Amino acid sequence: MRKTSFIRLAVAATAVAVLASTTLPAQAAVKPSTSASIGDDCLPGVIGKKSGTAVKRGVDGSDLTCMVVPTGSYKGETKWWYKDVKPLSKIDWTVPANPGGYSLTSNAISDTLKAEGLLGEYTSTFKPGAGGSVGLGAFQEIKGKPEAALVTGIAMTGGLYSNKSPLNLLDSMPIAKVLREYDAIVVPADSKYRTLNQLMDELKNKPNAVAIAGGSKGGIDHQVIGLLAQTAGIDPTKLNYVVFSGGPEVITSVLSGSTQVGISGSSEFNAFVASGKLRVLGVSSAKPLAGFKGKTFKQQGYDLVYGNWRGIMAPADLSKADYSNFIKVIDIMHISPSWKEQLKKNNWDNEFAAGTAFKAFLEKHIPEINKVMKGLGI
Repeated sequence: MRKTSFIRLAVAATAVAVLASTTLPAQAAVKPSTSASIGDDCLPGVIGKKSGTAVKRGVDGSDLTCMVVPTGSYKGETKWWYKDVKPLSKIDWTVPANPGGYSLTSNAISDTLKAEGLLGEYTSTFKPGAGGSVGLGAFQEIKGKPEAALVTGIAMTGGLYSNKSPLNLLDSMPIAKVLREYDAIVVPADSKYRTLNQLMDELKNKPNAVAIAGGSKGGIDHQVIGLLAQTAGIDPTKLNYVVFSGGPEVITSVLSGSTQVGISGSSEFNAFVASGKLRVLGVSSAKPLAGFKGKTFKQQGYDLVYGNWRGIMAPADLSKADYSNFIKVIDIMHISPSWKEQLKKNNWDNEFAAGTAFKAFLEKHIPEINKVMKGLGI
């Protein structure tokens, strides 16, 4: 199988190909203040003492306090926690696509926060179009609404480039990157394609012979199928890639026969794969996904691992106090049992970076993803 140096460089450089899952912090061992992380156990005897403060051990260099947790899964337990954190009364999500992967993420975040006593209610406004540009543009017009939030990800950073958008994601306030998801390539159960190799062999002979349904132009699905094509020695610009605004539309198109192949986040296809309506030809993860019937690209001879991160942005005019509280709330969320259940259910990795760490990630990621897009001719 031919592998180009561009693929190896792009996948390594962009930091979007994740070869190992991250894990949740250990909750069993008591940690001293000098090595404490949010949610670690601490000794009740240090409450109220100097040793009961873990200086700069929290997100963005904030302090953790040894205290009895007041709410959520750890209620009544003595943990390193944020003594000044306040539950959010509401989140008004801007979702830059039709219902699908983005809304699945925002709903999972919101449901976890509610389960942990950290959120009152939430709403979602869908703004599909132009690879996320329409949603980002609408979100960046929001002023004076600290409850507003945007769910974003690699589909948006790629979509902004491919649509030549003048918008800059960093003109909004980075809150946190919360997960990594992997794509799956599927066909109807009665498709003539039984393996990924069969599909790729046909595309080698005639790249535009098969209609492939996926998400926005330049988004994660477009990137994955383009990089996979390059790995197989196929010109990605010649593929018959049909753009849709969300996973449900991709599924409808494939099952109706309008397109022959679908690509989207693996969680989009769970129910249809389990029911036998769709067959998985391959997944973009490093290892097979638990409970998901499908071999990885690498298992089938294609040297590509490529994942989709998703995260949260806030309005640029969010106050310093509201920003600090928001990132603390999300920091608590990502170590909660409720979030762990969401990760397991959706086959997501718990890949987390909050506050300034997320901003630093974006500052590096955006120009790198632009290089990937240019290399794919998108």
